[in-house]
Amino acid sequence: MGEPAVSLRGFRMLKRILMVAGILAGIAAIVMAIAYFEDRRLSKLTATAPGQVTRVVIQTDSESDESSTIVHFVYAVDGETLSDQSTKAGDASDTFLQGASVTVCYDPAKPAETEVYQPGRACPPR
Repeated sequence: MGEPAVSLRGFRMLKRILMVAGILAGIAAIVMAIAYFEDRRLSKLTATAPGQVTRVVIQTDSESDESSTIVHFVYAVDGETLSDQSTKAGDASDTFLQGASVTVCYDPAKPAETEVYQPGRACPPR
């Protein structure tokens, strides 16, 4: 009898390659789904309100040493003052200063759904 067409060692290698490819495809699908749903969320933020930054907090991940900025802000919709917060990648403390004016994009059907930007930004954000 001759050797099998695919050796056991080759089969194991192929199995590992397919497993890694499957994991990478799964990660890619998750990233794409997150981007899709975030884009859908942002597309609903069609109304604009002036806002003001009330607090800025910089957080740094001790393991990765990456930072993010949490911007707390207030804004008014139909005479009601609302507050929210938004997380920005990196250190955005020079962009969003406490007390600074900002543009708040919000969903007219759900005014608590927001995103905050520098003044003059058009909504929906893109």
